[in-house]
Amino acid sequence: MSRDGAIAARGLLLAAYQGVLSTNSQDMPGYPFGSVASYCLDASGAPLLLMSDLAQHTKNLRADARCSFIVMAGGDDIQASARLTLVGECRPVPADETGAAAARYYRYFPESRDFHTTYDFRFFRLLPVRCRFIGGFGRIDWLEASAVMQASPYSAEAEAGIVDHMNADHADALRHYCAQAGIRLDADVVPVMTGIDAQGLHLRLGARIVRLDFAAPVATPLAAREMLVAMARAGR
Repeated sequence: MSRDGAIAARGLLLAAYQGVLSTNSQDMPGYPFGSVASYCLDASGAPLLLMSDLAQHTKNLRADARCSFIVMAGGDDIQASARLTLVGECRPVPADETGAAAARYYRYFPESRDFHTTYDFRFFRLLPVRCRFIGGFGRIDWLEASAVMQASPYSAEAEAGIVDHMNADHADALRHYCAQAGIRLDADVVPVMTGIDAQGLHLRLGARIVRLDFAAPVATPLAAREMLVAMARAGR
């Protein structure tokens, strides 16, 4: 197992926010069924998905939780672009964890807010067993899930506190982060921080989510705040 491969695979999992979920078809036994799904990572580092009870993939998962989920980096040449396949099981989030799942997921995808209470939607957690990472031509690794998945070092309350503070009081800093990263913003787009972890943060730019990595990992809320201040001052 390549340590560099595990780092690159985790970076891709953090940078992407949608993928293709393949389940075992119940209508056509023996055949896989693929569908697109948006996700964010929960506090344990596992992909969190919101799916309708009426969706074919949900019916498939309720009968057989085994699945695969592939995420891909953007690029003109898909064969030369990085991609990560997670092979494992996708199961409903327990009722006592739904509140935390909803709070995190709806920060990333506010257009779906309260779907789990208003419509027949449920949160699912993808639990990988093994991961297959292709970083490009000749760069292939089978990775154990533990090498790719990493839990957040912050409590849900600490993360929400940082996110709410940045969105309420530091909109200019969020724009500066984008400028420093070479991300061009349309005039009507206001960056919104959606999450923060040890390696970086996510910003929602309209319907798009972008990933900004830290210069070095930060393991405490105080260190995260210091990193955000340093990023706000950089290049000024």
